[in-house]
Amino acid sequence: MFIFNDKENTIETDRLLLRRFTLDDSQAVAHICNSAAIQKNTLTLPDPYTEESAIEWISNQEQNNKQDKCYDYAITDKVTDRILGCISLAVFKNGYIAELGYWISPDVWNKGIATEAARALIKYGFEIKEFHKIVAKHFKYNGASGRVMEKTGMKKEGTQEKHVLKNDLYEDIVLYSIINPQES
Repeated sequence: MFIFNDKENTIETDRLLLRRFTLDDSQAVAHICNSAAIQKNTLTLPDPYTEESAIEWISNQEQNNKQDKCYDYAITDKVTDRILGCISLAVFKNGYIAELGYWISPDVWNKGIATEAARALIKYGFEIKEFHKIVAKHFKYNGASGRVMEKTGMKKEGTQEKHVLKNDLYEDIVLYSIINPQES
């Protein structure tokens, strides 16, 4: 199931509601982003991740959305509205390619949350935003994220060896992509 509500700017799936973050979400965002597992698997989060960091990040989202720079969504349980994570499409300067990114609360890993949210946002990116291509990447040591990408239909493009510096070590990055099927 995929229902996009343009007025509310939400995306509904079988179990999830992807919605815009509000400042009321700042405490939940800070809690999730302070997890050692989240810190290990993301590149740019401050450590520690404070509630003030969350407020600043959430406050910048509306402008990024209006300028078509980035579309960030809270991944929520559609029954309880509990924040389960974040998923986004960051638009490349060329305007026809976007990068999918996400982080999921470790207590709901291995439940298909990331895959369900990613499938929905890819569909949104192709059907609503009409992107030509959506790309994603993960640290080589985070194979679970690669499996999420594969389950969405993305294909592995390759590995960039020792490509990013994280915690004083150069890490390999694995690249994935999917082309808009409506263009085939």
